[in-house]
Amino acid sequence: MARFHFHIHEDGRRIADEEGQEFDDNAQVRQEAVATGASIARDAFITGSARRVVVDVHRENVPFLKVSISLEVEDQAAAPSRPTT
Repeated sequence: MARFHFHIHEDGRRIADEEGQEFDDNAQVRQEAVATGASIARDAFITGSARRVVVDVHRENVPFLKVSISLEVEDQAAAPSRPTT
């Protein structure tokens, strides 16, 4: 089993995963990274604390996988209106 660390970045702020988790299968690591990113992004996007969340996965201090989730909101109501002809 290998130990993987899931470091979180929210708009440039880094939250290090000092403990890590052990996995046998790379597919499980990918699934955990996506689920972690989606959960954190959901909370951050709703509260407005971040517009970009990155889960940076390292296997024994070596980069392994990166999941990036971004939010872009276009407020159509705030767009200037066009004159009608």
